[in-house]
Amino acid sequence: MRIHAIGQENKYNNQKSRTKQPAFGRLWEEHISWGANFIKDKGKTNFKLFSFPDAKAVFVEVADKATAGLQNIRERLVQVVALAGAGLSYDKAIGIDENSKAYKMEHKGDGIYVAEGIDAKPDDKYRYIIVDGARNVNIVKDPYAKKQENIHGWSSIYEPDNYEWKNTKWLEGKDPRRIMRNPEDKTLHGLSKLRIEEINIPTVTKEGTYLAAKSAIDRIVKEGTANAIEIMPVENTYSKQWGYDGVDKFAINERMGTHAELKELIDYAHGKGLNVIMDMVPNHNGQDGDYLAQTGQYEWGDSEWGSKFNYEHENNKSVRDFMANAALWWLNEFKVDGLRLDMTQHTASDYLLKQIVDEVNHHNPGAFMIAEDGREKKLSLLRYDEAKNSHEERINDTDMFIELIQRGKESTPHAIGFDSEWDFRLMHALWDAIAHNNRTSLTALDERMIDSDSLSKVKYIMSHDEIGNHDGTRMIPKIMAQYLNYFDNMNDGNYNKGQKAAHLSQEIFVRLLTDKNATNEDLKKLQENYNMRYIFDKTTLVNGLKAALAKSRLAYGTIMTIPGPKMYFQGENNVDMSYFKFFRDFSPEFHAYPLNKGVTEKMNAEKGYDTSNDSAMKDSIMGQFKPAGEFTKVQEQMIEYNKDLAKLVDSNETIRRGTIQSVYCDHGNMIHIHSLEKDGEKFLVFKNYADNFHNGTYASPGFPREEQYIEIFNSDDVKYGGGGHLNKNRKITADNQNLKLAANTMIILKRV
Repeated sequence: MRIHAIGQENKYNNQKSRTKQPAFGRLWEEHISWGANFIKDKGKTNFKLFSFPDAKAVFVEVADKATAGLQNIRERLVQVVALAGAGLSYDKAIGIDENSKAYKMEHKGDGIYVAEGIDAKPDDKYRYIIVDGARNVNIVKDPYAKKQENIHGWSSIYEPDNYEWKNTKWLEGKDPRRIMRNPEDKTLHGLSKLRIEEINIPTVTKEGTYLAAKSAIDRIVKEGTANAIEIMPVENTYSKQWGYDGVDKFAINERMGTHAELKELIDYAHGKGLNVIMDMVPNHNGQDGDYLAQTGQYEWGDSEWGSKFNYEHENNKSVRDFMANAALWWLNEFKVDGLRLDMTQHTASDYLLKQIVDEVNHHNPGAFMIAEDGREKKLSLLRYDEAKNSHEERINDTDMFIELIQRGKESTPHAIGFDSEWDFRLMHALWDAIAHNNRTSLTALDERMIDSDSLSKVKYIMSHDEIGNHDGTRMIPKIMAQYLNYFDNMNDGNYNKGQKAAHLSQEIFVRLLTDKNATNEDLKKLQENYNMRYIFDKTTLVNGLKAALAKSRLAYGTIMTIPGPKMYFQGENNVDMSYFKFFRDFSPEFHAYPLNKGVTEKMNAEKGYDTSNDSAMKDSIMGQFKPAGEFTKVQEQMIEYNKDLAKLVDSNETIRRGTIQSVYCDHGNMIHIHSLEKDGEKFLVFKNYADNFHNGTYASPGFPREEQYIEIFNSDDVKYGGGGHLNKNRKITADNQNLKLAANTMIILKRV
């Protein structure tokens, strides 16, 4: 038997067979019919698979769950037998023993194969045997597998009744803490109230499991900054990792726990008042454990991360449905409140994105959708066409336009309809202002703040990417490295000099915060280990750390005072001192393939550290260090700062979802001001991005002479770890401003 991967060479044209089915076939029953579906009242299982339309035969092989030794999909070979005298027709598949049975699947057209009423029950093992058009025999797992313990192994029939949900009030939309897309009930909130903590299950606790993450929920609620969590993908992979290399889009990574335990975590978060967003990856399939090319025409081309999906080429309809169904699966099976789609600009099909949004809005109208896109002024991403009320019309239009694309006509949807997207431009502009004292960044801040769609976008300064990729250090060490100019001070011409500078900053960061007995000599040796031209004394390093802490408060103060949803990465609001590195391990099967030789070594060289679970993941676990000495209270201070900001946003709708009426830049002094207004209420936000104190008067257009203001918030307050330069207990007007703006601080004034 020959195992052969089928790629783009399959040129089957299904124009004729397409007419056999209604143009619209995505009712709810259609969405849930794929894969292995156990019919409880009959005790039987139905199987449905998209494979090659020109396949000679497709079988489903089923084995009792008690059968021993079923681990790898290739360990039990089968013999495919053709009918005598019928060279192109295959009759049956024969296993090596009687521990399994193979059933021939019926081709319903368009590459859709079914087998119904099969004697199989939950946890029984199954796999597909495909004799493709070239007579190659492919043994594959189920693309729709909802339980897949081994990425190279047999799929398992899923038991959906594995958890009893407790927080039904939340699920029914009756809990006022729930955030929904366009809520009709005015007691509920829209996306403008979202404050997200992005979390990674393997590192958010030392245990790295779904159940252990309940303690992270307790921490998040106690800290009071976030009202939502975004879970980095838990799509099935070989190892615990970031999750963006998932190869089983419906199955969870069971190395972190069971389906019931993931549901328990989500239910627990709801009970504590936290909305849950699930990250999913529609733009590529992971490299390790990818059998889709042997299963059917699911893929078309490659990316640097893995194979891309076939969303707009021959036989694409079932592939688009596959990804749309994955989105619906996470929302309906795991009861999450929203989805975040990874790197949508790389899906190679805006129509796929539109289809996902249309399906979600129809079947889960309260759920919200967030894109990570990054395309400059991609206005259609957030535009939704409310004129078309028919779900059938929307989906049929997508089918029609993709058919036109296949005929060589260019087409792009004028409205995709995401509810929000990550604000890349703001993130980059703010980072320049915070870390580089870049005056042009103030102009970039202006442009980003006054964009018409700014209210819809998620504001953030660091996600898993900005922290984890390249050097693995968090925001404060990164700021310290810039502030102390470690890069230029390092006697090293290697391409990874920047990584070494960041790692030195990380070591000094941890030493200063945790070792109250650290001496000048200790810190000198640390710097000498990195071959520095100039060695800073302890006083200079402490000042650099304090400046980085102030800049961190300024960054989050800026984000929190721009209307719309906000986000930060796990532990960034409490000065967590761990790394967050990229980590993953590959399976032995992956390493055995000649083309994959050296992949891990290449990744280690690119990142500048060991990316394995044993090393990088271990370094990335939260809560490994506790502050001491002069900085004993630094975490408490940062938590109080962010909690007070969150309370301020929650209690002032103008800050949460008002309009930025004006902006003002004092480029010479690195001062930036913006005003917020709604329903007669007005706030002014002053931000000093310079490393020096400023006391001045401003001719800001947002500060008319006839108005009076009071200071209601100042990031330099001593309770936050600041120097105490406040502007309290006086009425502030355009004529008597004399505002104290300490280095790297922000203040909020309210009109009275």
